[in-house]
Amino acid sequence: MIGDRFRVDEMIGKGAMADVYRALDLQTHAFVALKILRHTHIADPISLARFQREGEIQALLRHRNVAALLATGITDQLQPFLAVELLRGKSLRNVIKTDGRVPARRAASFAWQALNGLSAIHQAGVLHRDLKPANIMLEPSPGPVERVVLIDFGFATFEGSAKLTAQGTVVGSLTYIAPERLRGETTDQRADIYAVGVILFELLTGTPPFASENDFDLIDLHVNQEPPHLRDLDPALPHALDAVIWHALAKHPDERFRDAAEMAGQLDLAARQL
Repeated sequence: MIGDRFRVDEMIGKGAMADVYRALDLQTHAFVALKILRHTHIADPISLARFQREGEIQALLRHRNVAALLATGITDQLQPFLAVELLRGKSLRNVIKTDGRVPARRAASFAWQALNGLSAIHQAGVLHRDLKPANIMLEPSPGPVERVVLIDFGFATFEGSAKLTAQGTVVGSLTYIAPERLRGETTDQRADIYAVGVILFELLTGTPPFASENDFDLIDLHVNQEPPHLRDLDPALPHALDAVIWHALAKHPDERFRDAAEMAGQLDLAARQL
């Protein structure tokens, strides 16, 4: 038992700092995902501050495309925990591994829903900073396409807030990180938009626009190399989405969409041509 409210069932995941368990909420009689900071990280002020910030951020977010925070607290062993909406679907990473390419209409819907969730995150003054297929869940839905849910705010931060990351260190997966972050520049919500562009490209082609086994080469590709056009990879790929992806993947933030809502609108217009 965690307090008098949560009865732990089983471990369902392990992160860099925390373990995740399925637990029964005795107040609502529903299962939740219980994220508990490990003992080994309690004494680390940076890990503790990052975990606390994650809870503060998720407490602000209420959107159908963002995982809902249900409760926070501390265990009897003094470990902070977050109780989050339990998602029963699969991640976009699993979809890409299983299916390879995703049909254009479905890929556009996934990206459009992710942008709607991202817009709500940005309106709360938050930057996600770790958008990637593994952090985008697909939940069963009565509609023709699954509900997209953005998860994992462990690297998220309030825009303009004090940094919890050491100078010269970049958090997140290099495959999805915007050039300005790799250059060490101040970043804003347009860095998250870049990540969505990478994800949409990967959904359509089965591979990200920039890939290398060498981290330094991958950084150079993000900073200096233009992404391939969809039509050059496969003439059957939808040209209508090419302009949206290129706009999102511009090297300089000022050349990208202003915000997630603008990208969602352009993506919707492009999807109508499919």
